[in-house]
Amino acid sequence: MLGFLCLFCFAAVHPVSSSPSGTGERTTSNFDVLENLSGSVMKELIANMPVLPHDALLYLRKDMGVGEVDFVLENVMLAAFRDRGIKVTQENPRERLLSDSLSTYRLSFQIIRMSLTYPKISRRYWLGAKEVERNAEIDVFAQIVDMKSGDIIWVGDTHKDYEDVIGYSLLEKVEDPEYAFTRPARKELKWSRLIEPIVVGGVVVGLVYLFFSNQSND
Repeated sequence: MLGFLCLFCFAAVHPVSSSPSGTGERTTSNFDVLENLSGSVMKELIANMPVLPHDALLYLRKDMGVGEVDFVLENVMLAAFRDRGIKVTQENPRERLLSDSLSTYRLSFQIIRMSLTYPKISRRYWLGAKEVERNAEIDVFAQIVDMKSGDIIWVGDTHKDYEDVIGYSLLEKVEDPEYAFTRPARKELKWSRLIEPIVVGGVVVGLVYLFFSNQSND
């Protein structure tokens, strides 16, 4: 019994290493996670939008955002429309409407949520390497207005999310020191606080066992 207690105490002090999922060299960075998720958002929005005239000009106007991270979606949005041959602008073309025969539409969009978080940082087992749950979410609302008539011709919204588990040791690789939104708060479950009472309890039990063993031998 004493040998078992000693082995347990040693194991608690020296955790066994493990390899959580996502510890490969190709783990996606936090910035790329948000960029890829933005691509999924735009793919769905564009698929649901009405077909615009081939010579149409689409004015992109952000009505609401959540912060610095907005530019990730905005850049993906510009590229997505241009890749599909849709002429876009971020400058209000209203002054050109009376003299320009071009069909002009306004895509007003609101970024309701765009975030990346670490919901949980812990060990899969009591004795093992730390791993991090990673979650990203984007919610966008959009509408298209015919700028000449003022009619709303389409309304849409989408929600996209992403989650995975990566090794704690990879956090410095997936985070970007240049962008705060790629470095979410780390809410860690301190296993040492749970293991310490167990180790102390094991030592006490071992001492009690030794005491009574010595008494019986006497």
